[in-house]
Amino acid sequence: MKSTFLFSKENKKLITVLNPSNQKIQTQFVGGCVRKAIEGETTGDIDLATNYKPEEVRRILLKNNYKVLDSAIKYGSITAISKKYKYEITSLRKDINPDGRHTQIKFTNNWLEDSLRRDFTINAIYCDKFGKIFDPVNGIKDLKNKKIKFIGSPDLRIKEDYLRIIRFIRFSLAYNHNIK
Repeated sequence: MKSTFLFSKENKKLITVLNPSNQKIQTQFVGGCVRKAIEGETTGDIDLATNYKPEEVRRILLKNNYKVLDSAIKYGSITAISKKYKYEITSLRKDINPDGRHTQIKFTNNWLEDSLRRDFTINAIYCDKFGKIFDPVNGIKDLKNKKIKFIGSPDLRIKEDYLRIIRFIRFSLAYNHNIK
């Protein structure tokens, strides 16, 4: 996996900043950027998941001269901007009492818990700084089979966030041209 755009000079720099070499994996690429890399495509929107709390992510990024936007900090997300990429760095979390487009969150250090709050299996594929894949909900299998599968109950997932139905349609059209 290391020969993809995920490991461009800029992306390697950021993932290294968020994963000091003397520590365990703290931050991983996740979601669409990993899916695109697996498919041999590129994207300028890079999502990362991290054990760090948002304030710590912000501190690390500022210390390393990244432009930082923290408008979604209450949801555990910090945006960093480099020359070529926009990064969404979100602390590992569980969604508590989701209501349409809003939720309360609880931070966690559990990668599996974080994966279970995501919408589709193909968006819950993680890749660490070494190119090692963590695929707790079998997203790669679904990606290969062009299957768009909700994580958990589709009804519940849609009630948690109504935009998921639009995302389901968008992904279904992109990945399965034989919808009947």
